[in-house]
Amino acid sequence: MPATLLELEAVTCRFGGLLALDQVSLQVEQGEIFGLIGPNGAGKTTLFNLISGVGRPTAGLIRWSGEAIGGLPPDRINRLGIARTFQNLRLFARLSALENVLIGLYQRGHSPLLGALLGGRSFRRHQGELRQQALQLLELVDLSAVAQQPAGSLPYGSQRRLEIARALATGPRLLLLDEPAAGMNPIEKEELSALILRLRARFELTVLVIEHHVPLMMRLCDRLAVLNFGHRLALGTPELVRHDPAVIEAYLGVSS
Repeated sequence: MPATLLELEAVTCRFGGLLALDQVSLQVEQGEIFGLIGPNGAGKTTLFNLISGVGRPTAGLIRWSGEAIGGLPPDRINRLGIARTFQNLRLFARLSALENVLIGLYQRGHSPLLGALLGGRSFRRHQGELRQQALQLLELVDLSAVAQQPAGSLPYGSQRRLEIARALATGPRLLLLDEPAAGMNPIEKEELSALILRLRARFELTVLVIEHHVPLMMRLCDRLAVLNFGHRLALGTPELVRHDPAVIEAYLGVSS
């Protein structure tokens, strides 16, 4: 059986008097694509924030490979092997696409301080290797042709793929994608779905994805959890979730 990579046990999050998440429990298994769906305000991005260290749970446990990580800072969580993209793009708009990916690689690697100050041969070789790795990641997301263009000048769909490349540059085992298809047309959404499947195979990734486009999620994900007003409403395969009466009533609207 696949190992459990990420486990949430009765995770609760309050913001003052607002209950954003109420005892949400789920497990994400190694190698699967796990989807989170639900209406706006259901708590999906809050859950991502807790997993990635942007927020701290009020109660409950978040375990990564069996170790509790709830409340750790984002840089610690990233070094453990968890990377994410954001619902609102957080690229360095004035830097090139290549430089944005290099920032992710610098987060993962460490250059000797003395070598960096002196600019010695080993440092220059290391910099060249990082540049090649960044170019390879850009090629994987079909952005090698725009490597030198400022990130902010790229079309919206390309910026979404660039953010994925930068997250991959940190060497994650778990990739959190927060509405990666937002603003994309139907063709771009299908291309994104194919890209996620390719990246999972290429890097042996586990993927946890939030997305409002339900048909895309039904095709892409191995399992789904449905959140509604901070509660976990349903959990299972796309087929089970699709026909769950509570999900139909609260979110999907019609069975299919």
